[in-house]
Parts: sequence; C-alpha cells; structure tokens
Amino acid sequence: MSENRAGIPLPGDAESSATLVELFSRAATRSPGRTALRIEGEEFGYGRLSSWSEAVAGLLHETGVRRGDRVALRMRPGANAIAAVLGILRAGAAYVPLDTRNPPARDAFIVSDSGVAALVGDPGETSGHPGPVITEEAVAALREHRATGDAAPEPPGPQDVAYIIYTSGTTGRPKGVPVRHANVTALLGAASRLFAFSPDDRWLLFHSLAFDFSVWEVWGALSTGAELAVLPYWTARTPKATAHVVRDLGITVLNQTPTAFTALTGAVLDEGIDLPDLRYVVFGGEKLTPSAVRPWAKRFGMERPHLVNMYGITETTVHATFHRLTDEDLAQEESVVGRPLPGFTHRIVTEDGRDAEPGEQGELWLAGPQVSEGYLNRPELTSQRFTTGPAPDGGPSRRYYRSGDLVSRRPGGDLVYRGRADLQVKLRGHRVELTDVEAAVRAHPEVADTVVWMREFAPGDSRLVCAYTAAPGRDAGVSVRSLRGHVKAALPSYMHPAHYMELSELPRTVNGKADRAAVARLFEDRR
Repeated sequence: MSENRAGIPLPGDAESSATLVELFSRAATRSPGRTALRIEGEEFGYGRLSSWSEAVAGLLHETGVRRGDRVALRMRPGANAIAAVLGILRAGAAYVPLDTRNPPARDAFIVSDSGVAALVGDPGETSGHPGPVITEEAVAALREHRATGDAAPEPPGPQDVAYIIYTSGTTGRPKGVPVRHANVTALLGAASRLFAFSPDDRWLLFHSLAFDFSVWEVWGALSTGAELAVLPYWTARTPKATAHVVRDLGITVLNQTPTAFTALTGAVLDEGIDLPDLRYVVFGGEKLTPSAVRPWAKRFGMERPHLVNMYGITETTVHATFHRLTDEDLAQEESVVGRPLPGFTHRIVTEDGRDAEPGEQGELWLAGPQVSEGYLNRPELTSQRFTTGPAPDGGPSRRYYRSGDLVSRRPGGDLVYRGRADLQVKLRGHRVELTDVEAAVRAHPEVADTVVWMREFAPGDSRLVCAYTAAPGRDAGVSVRSLRGHVKAALPSYMHPAHYMELSELPRTVNGKADRAAVARLFEDRR
C-alpha cells in the first residue's frame, strides 16, 4: 500500500487500506496541538479531540456496544457530534445519522431498519428504539477526558462498516447504504492525487451529517491534519451569514450543492465580500450548469478559488469523478463532470446493452474500491442496481453499480452529465428529459436556477411546469414573456413549459438540494 505525504492510503488492495480511525490517529500523533475543530470561537486540538473521542468510545463500550454494531446519531452539527462520530468509530461500530429536521416517521423507520444497538444524542420523537440512549450532555461531559491507558474497545478493520446513510426515498421507502472504512479511504486516497490539500487548510462543515457530502468535509480535514470549522446551526440556511463565516474564518475548502452555491453567490455579490483565503469550491449532489457559475467567475475568475465539479453517488462513496472548471466550460451549456477518480472502472451502457460510442448517451456504470456492497435489507434492489459485467477493455468481469445517471463521453474522454434516467417523462408521445428543459431555462441571462416537472391538469392533459429564481441583483424579477421567448428559441414546442412561477428562492432539502416536491406544492398552493 502506497501513501501520499498526508499519510492517506492510495487506491489499491482494499484489504490493506487504513481505517478512518487510523487516519485520524496518525494526524493526532503528528500534531496533537494543531487545531482540529472550531465552532463559534471554541477550538479543540487534535490531541484533545482524540482523548475526548476515546472516552466516548469507552462509554459506548460500557453500554454494550461492540465491534460491528450500529449506533444512531441524532445531534445538530457541532463539536459534540464530531466527537460522537469519532467515538462510535473507535468503538468499532458504524454511525447511522438522523437529521434533527427529519419527520419522526423517517427516523423511526431508519432506527428500526438499521437495527441500532444504541442512540447518541436526542431521540426526539423517534420511536421503536429499545436500547440505551447516551445524551448529548453525557458526551459533552467527557470533553476534558485524558487518556488512561485502560483497555480500549476492539477497533474496526478496513472492511467494517463506518456509516449507513439513508437516501432520500423520493421514489419509495428510504434505502440504507452501508459504507465501509476501505470505501472512504479509497476516496481520500484517490482525491489526494488530484487536490493539493494540506494541514494548513480550513474546511467548512456545511452539510448535515445525514448527507454523505459531510463525510468528504469531515474526513477531508481530519485525515490530513487540517482544521474543520463547523458552520453554526443558526447560519446554515442563511447565505449572507454563511458568506461572512467563510470570510471571517479564512475557509480554504468549501463544498456546495449548486442550489446552495447559487444562493451563496447572490449573498457574496450583494455584500461585496472578498474571499482571499478560499482555494477550492467543490460541487456535488446535483447537476452543475455553467449558468450557475458565471456570476461567481465574473467576480473572482477561475484561478482562485479553483472550481471543481465532482459528480457522486452515496452508493459509490460520495464522489466518483473530478473536473476542474475552465473558461471553456463557461462558454457552453453542458455539465462536464470530467473523468472517474483513480481506482474506478466505468462503462457507459446504452438501452440495448452496448458500450456507448463517443458522444452517444448511456447509463453510467461504476466499479472499484469505492463501490459499496449494496443496500441494507434490500436484496432484490441490490441485485437490480449492482451487477457483474465485463470491463470495457475486455478485461475480467467487474462488479458495477448501475447509477441510473445518463452521461456521454467527449472525444477527449471527459464525461458530460445528461440527467437522471428517472427524470425522463413521456409527453404527447415524446420522450422529454426534464433536465434538458431546466438547462434551457437556466441559460436565460436573468435566471439563477429552476425546477421543471410534469403535472396532470386533467385526465389526458399533462403539461410541463417551470419554477425559477432570478439571478443576483435582479430586484425587478424576470419577465415571463422574455423567458417564454428564450425557451421557444432553444427547444422544440413539445418541451415548452405551459406555466411559469417565479420564486424568491428554491426550497431545499436538508441536504441542500432543490426540493422538487416542495416546489410542486408551492405551485398547487398558488393556484
């Protein structure tokens, strides 16, 4: 196993990969006095955070948690939550995050489906958990713990599960995705070849621990000896406050969904905020279109910070591709996601099962050390989405994850994201990709973001509906007549939305993505 200068294992034999616990312990041993965690003016060094999480692991062990168990975690992001995550992992268990904004029924399902042995934090209205509860106050009380050398819980191995993230469940009941330590260390090792991360970086924990983008934020920092700054809960959905935190804390690595970035850009431009320390903005979670980036690039350029598009999926451990955006990208409308991370084998498979030719659209299949084992308690779904097939170069068969995402390959090898296969609709005999309509609307110079969906107005009368937000600085809004004319010039008539609705901002899910269901409800409320 080879390593980079930060001690992160590079992709290779998953059995020989380090665990997340080992990566953190190495960083803590190298620089115990370096700041590991910062929130609202309070700092925790690596040594102190290590001792604290060791105490949490000991407390979990005393309550009966053993290696291979699962532990629910329900806390707002903060120092206590990070110590709890580390403590759960050091106890050899996997954490199952519950967002504090979840409906109680969702939490109850996750707790039951994952079979947790304990719950750390506030159970809220969660029902169905018969095991022990360790309160946030009990975790906080261990902050000043000092290592005693007593027998520690059995640590995890590379093939043990580190966390179970539940997907949104928008197409059915939530699906649990167990992700192993080796999957995450493969991600970190692959990224170390593409980024110049260092212990001097300051990462912002912007996302909920129940969204796997947070895995990248937490471990991108703690595996490299860098600082993790936790965005205070009260600022998490306030773009202007977030912009000030990024500036005031000197954040160097910022991770954003395109929806959140659009709102943040508006705040930065409105406030005239400079961000001299910012080195990277990493996009993930949603399709990124050039129109979402142009206002930012006009102000800051493309050299600092670097803007990186990383397409990813929970089932393939957060990120699967890398593409640094260029001026050329901003001059067109395609969403370029670049090339798979080192360690991945990929195929683009057409509807008739062929490997697609350059420029031809197909479903992206991914194989490699970041691919998870499947879905928890869902063998039929696992067999549908995870399949064995030949390598594109004629090599031995590989186990692939069928992403459900449509891509094409440019002659130079870069992948272009075309949208979700499940966002295709049939309208008056035509197959319509909703993301294509959204891309056309976003291309209007006065539009920031949009969501398009199909609504049945009467039996046999289905039409497209478009909700959109104005670009930063557009106080007067966007003329629907202008928007209709723009779309008419770009798309055939069967792809034209019948109704337009301007919003001050798009509703977002707890993961920061556009909440399509909430947008549709707003349309119904206004009718």
